[in-house]
Amino acid sequence: MGSYRIDNGVVDLGAVKLPVPDTVSAEARIFLSSNPWGEMADSAQPVPMWETREATNQAFAMLNHYALSIWPCAVEETTIAGVHCHRVRKADAPAALRSKIMINLHGGGFVIGAGALGEAIPIAAQTGIEVVAVDYRLAPEHPFPAAIDDIVAVYRALLTDHLPADIAIFGTSAGGFLTAMTIMRLKRDNLPLPVCCGVFTAGGDVATLGDTYNYLTLGGFYDHVGAPVDDPISERGVFLRDADRNDPLVAPIKGDLSDFPPTLLVSGTRDAILSASALFHRALRRAGRNAELYVFEAMPHAHWYNFQLPETREAIDIMANFFASHLAG
Repeated sequence: MGSYRIDNGVVDLGAVKLPVPDTVSAEARIFLSSNPWGEMADSAQPVPMWETREATNQAFAMLNHYALSIWPCAVEETTIAGVHCHRVRKADAPAALRSKIMINLHGGGFVIGAGALGEAIPIAAQTGIEVVAVDYRLAPEHPFPAAIDDIVAVYRALLTDHLPADIAIFGTSAGGFLTAMTIMRLKRDNLPLPVCCGVFTAGGDVATLGDTYNYLTLGGFYDHVGAPVDDPISERGVFLRDADRNDPLVAPIKGDLSDFPPTLLVSGTRDAILSASALFHRALRRAGRNAELYVFEAMPHAHWYNFQLPETREAIDIMANFFASHLAG
């Protein structure tokens, strides 16, 4: 864990204490006062994320089930262009929306998360637009660019019966970084770009995450501060492996963003990836692009997976409204 201590949500940094803020919902105050990562001794050593797949797969399956209890949808396993996917549809979606489609790229640090539908389900339900969730290949067995190859293969297949103006791409965490990388790959391959994209709690350079990654964690102030990208247990490191970190296909923020699609970015003030989101937002704005950034008070990484929070419902509303507005044509 970090060099701070936490007691009932109050973070003791030594020189200053950070209380649970009263500027969030009552549900969020309870959430921030608990330890969502469980009890962990300061001396405990982190394990590589890819070694937790069995446990996390069960957690993702439970989250899928919970999401479906709130946002009923039909979920169908399928294969598109040789890539395993899930199609998520709202049963009573308007006929006018059947020509629209969204591609979702799950989170999980590039190394876990296959089959996770925790954002695909609510977005499909609230927009009425079908979501194709791509189970791209995972590192360390399949480092960059394997995941991008899978995503582009699915996108090419969807282009056979969908106009680019009827397709959006979005993802959270690793899925958000992959979204930005996919856009740059589509540009390189001279493929038409989707009408918009969502880069949620992610940015344009997975190797350089900025200031907040130095003192925040994915749990806000709980759990271990993330490993440097060159650490052997770094999921970012095993994903990137020998990739050129200055290549815009790897770090979109270092490339030409002048034709990047309209982009929605979402993060929180206790999210380790906040700096990366802010840096990419500024880069897109400097390039003259339509980019919106929403930052939620005191929220940690991907807080919208906690479906009980009012802040989650607000974040999902923002996402759904963004996609619906750009896919309305």
